Amino acid sequence: MMETPNTLHSGMCRCCSSEGTFKDIKTKYHWMGEEEVYAEMLTDCFDIKIQTPEDMDNGICEVCITQLRNAVNFKKQVLHTEEQFKRRLQGRDVKNPIKIESVEDPNDSDHLSDPDFTEEYEVPIKQEVEEKPKAKKRQAKPATPRAKKAKTEAESSQREETHIGVQFECSSKKEDSKNKRSTRNQGSTTAQNEEDKAKKTKGPTELEMHRNNIRIILDSSNATPIRAHGGIGYQCCFCPEQYPNPADLKIHTMQGHDAKTKRAFMRGKTMAEYFVKLDITALRCELCNSNVDSLELLTSHLIDKHGKKMYTDIDSHILPFKFGDETLRCVVCPNDFNTFKVLQEHMNVHFRNYICETCDSGFVTRNMRRNHKKTHETGSFICSFCPKVYDTALKQRAHEKQVHRLPKLNLCAYCNERFRDFRQKVKHLKDVHGIQRESPKCKACERTFETMAALRLHIKRDHLIQRPHKCSQCDMSFYAKAQLKNHFVIHSGTREFSCAVCFKSFGRKKTLSDHMRIHTDDRRYKCKHCEMAFVQKSSLRGHMRSNHSELNLN
Repeated sequence: MMETPNTLHSGMCRCCSSEGTFKDIKTKYHWMGEEEVYAEMLTDCFDIKIQTPEDMDNGICEVCITQLRNAVNFKKQVLHTEEQFKRRLQGRDVKNPIKIESVEDPNDSDHLSDPDFTEEYEVPIKQEVEEKPKAKKRQAKPATPRAKKAKTEAESSQREETHIGVQFECSSKKEDSKNKRSTRNQGSTTAQNEEDKAKKTKGPTELEMHRNNIRIILDSSNATPIRAHGGIGYQCCFCPEQYPNPADLKIHTMQGHDAKTKRAFMRGKTMAEYFVKLDITALRCELCNSNVDSLELLTSHLIDKHGKKMYTDIDSHILPFKFGDETLRCVVCPNDFNTFKVLQEHMNVHFRNYICETCDSGFVTRNMRRNHKKTHETGSFICSFCPKVYDTALKQRAHEKQVHRLPKLNLCAYCNERFRDFRQKVKHLKDVHGIQRESPKCKACERTFETMAALRLHIKRDHLIQRPHKCSQCDMSFYAKAQLKNHFVIHSGTREFSCAVCFKSFGRKKTLSDHMRIHTDDRRYKCKHCEMAFVQKSSLRGHMRSNHSELNLN
């Protein structure tokens, strides 16, 4: 990802105190054809003057920039609406007398003071329509041709007097009924206002706006969507094909699927579930062959240079990803990740479209937030397969997934064979399909692990030094509950494990196992400087201190 000029490589966001690589708060940037200086925008919108010393952090993150833009746009909207309201107030006193004189029904006069209605309402039309029922009642009187002729002449002269130069023709009963409905609507200001409001607000829905944007992006650039990352690799959005390398999926999507297929992308999705995973590696505009660094710049480019109709006043539901090397890195911040799934979950930090009221976590879609809210629900949740009960639904699902539905987790994507253990699946992939799985590696100490779970445990226990289980009798604390249980034997003095040979008792099962090596003469701890060997590790340490002056056992 190319760095924009005046980008702070590290520091603190002055609006939310997050750490990362941000834009400078006092530098001029261009966005959507307009200039932006974020410090000035804060002053204009909130009257907040940010101090910007040269030797201190003066950055602002993308999340805060988006919120600031929305606030500025909202302020402009309110000011514009206030100007419209003032203009309507100025025109009320001029229009009201004309409308009151032209209305025959006193019950309608109270509803005609709305300025929205004054320019659309014409007095002659209303008077003429009101006269029509009277003319129809006279048709039941004299039926002679002379009477009809006199009636016609009277109606004609009456229309000439009341029209005042306005011509009105009614050629059919259908048009006449439309005019009557129009008159009734004009008689009710409230109904007319609702119709005007509906006309003003009529337009594309939010979902249609999102579909329009992604359709233009796919038609006009080399960006390609990703359905998911499954058993083989990255899956195509338009067919079942999967590729371990995202670059291969990009080539397949661009060459294997035409524009017509891409235009139907995301059809049938609802707004609650709508979001797009988009590969923007080496992003390029296909209309002019220009290289573009980010999705925001591409959107501005398509609007300004090519006149595309795109909606920028909606929250983005497009998650951009770049695949340059073996490292999975966020395009917004400098964080690295071991799996695509974890990277995708991380993107919720930057796309906070829906906020959890309980913990303030942000999510891309409404469905994601709804599923997250279930983690806050507490109660009694019984396992569907065994009598175990859990206090949260999340723990219950995790138990069922790990204990009762394990075969479904370890499915080979190449031959659909299922395995009870993940290690068996990894071995099967290597031996049968020749797929060598890359072992997760710790970025702090370069150690490798068989599973991601083992890596996460290592990071929490050894690098983050998490010790949630504290002893109630002393100041010691432990990472695992089992470690605390083994330690507590010191305070309780219980000795549940007895030796079957010498009947000596021990508080821990491991201590008994170590003791049994004495009876079997299992001398597994050997000195690297001499040929001495010992049953227990502590005996070797004592030997090293006494004979070799080495305190550390390697």
